[in-house]
Amino acid sequence: MVTRPNSTSFGFSGRRARFEHDTLDQNSRAKQLQQVHQLLKQKSLQTTHALRNYLLRQGFELDMPRFEDCSELISPNTDDRSLTASLLADHLSPDIASFLIRILLSQLSISDFEGYRNRFADLFEFTREACSGTLPDYIPELAKADPRSFGMAVCSIDGQRFGFGNQSDAFSVQSVVKPLNYALALSLNGESFVHHHVGREPSGRRFNELALNADNRPHNPMINAGAIMCCSLIRPGMSVEDRFDLINRYWSSAIGDQACGFDSDVYQSELKTAERNFALAKLMQDHHAFPEGSDVSEALDLYFRCCSMTLDCRSLSVVAASLANGGVCPLTGHRIAESTNVRNTLSLMLSCGMYDFSGEYAFTVGLPAKSGVSGAMMIVIPGVCGIALWSPLLDRQGNSVRGVEFSRRLVKAFPFHVFAGVTR
Repeated sequence: MVTRPNSTSFGFSGRRARFEHDTLDQNSRAKQLQQVHQLLKQKSLQTTHALRNYLLRQGFELDMPRFEDCSELISPNTDDRSLTASLLADHLSPDIASFLIRILLSQLSISDFEGYRNRFADLFEFTREACSGTLPDYIPELAKADPRSFGMAVCSIDGQRFGFGNQSDAFSVQSVVKPLNYALALSLNGESFVHHHVGREPSGRRFNELALNADNRPHNPMINAGAIMCCSLIRPGMSVEDRFDLINRYWSSAIGDQACGFDSDVYQSELKTAERNFALAKLMQDHHAFPEGSDVSEALDLYFRCCSMTLDCRSLSVVAASLANGGVCPLTGHRIAESTNVRNTLSLMLSCGMYDFSGEYAFTVGLPAKSGVSGAMMIVIPGVCGIALWSPLLDRQGNSVRGVEFSRRLVKAFPFHVFAGVTR
């Protein structure tokens, strides 16, 4: 029997990640500041306004939390001042100075930001022409979406951002909630306990089909049965409200300490049309798949609440970028998931993230991705960026038509397929 570990030893802490151990002696600190000063001079960025405009051209938003320590140097409200050595010493922490050196040396995942953005803009416009598919009608609230809506946003692992179309329109995340909830369940319980209750194989079946694997467990966390199981593993001793608050805070940490929304109409619509999910939960309960002492109705309620969370493409792209960055949110520099848990999450997104189209998607696109029946989709390009798309028209598998079409065009334009390197 696999027992639940002491969950107090697991969890997200929003702690510093990449730079948390940076401590510089006086000599090293002086050399660091001198390098910043020299690089600014070489690039003719010797005033606060020049530096601010340079960061904007590189795709950085000046209110990014990582820039908080140097806000007096780059804020639009700051008077133009000369970037003297003393001013840099007063306003650049070792963390920001190190980050600024990488920016000035073009040591970023997207070095040619403008060219990269322009190519994505072309892909977005070409993809707009894909207008087949249908709106999901089994969740009535989702059928009310405007079929013409199409948004996309990109966030690099360094925090560079751009987007197009309806990038700021909110939508319910639906099944796109599953990867991060799985990562949270891993953090709280450990891999062994989680996978005693949910498998990690593609099912080859519809996302809500009444079927379990040979061990009478959900096939994987990326389908409904597995996601319901993961919800049962997230702090089962707490109330549903407190568990949902925990998940909200976890998602908030992954999008750069911004708030998530909630669509109560979608939640009510989910409850009224949930016969299939109730049947899945009953099937798992009959086969004793849930951990001992689980309240199945609470797990279902938590799952419906999670599906009804709302984000826009801009926020969702930061979630994808946090996964692309090994579990570190690029906007804050804080770790939100251990790298091993991120590896496991991306592996299942690659093999199981696109419903019963997952094998074909892995073959033709070769990137970790997760879709939802609201038309939401996130794509992770490890070590480069995260991409979020939203277009409500779905194909027969329940994936966004435009999301899949954009993915195909993406790997034709860039060598992003996981095995692209072997053909170069």
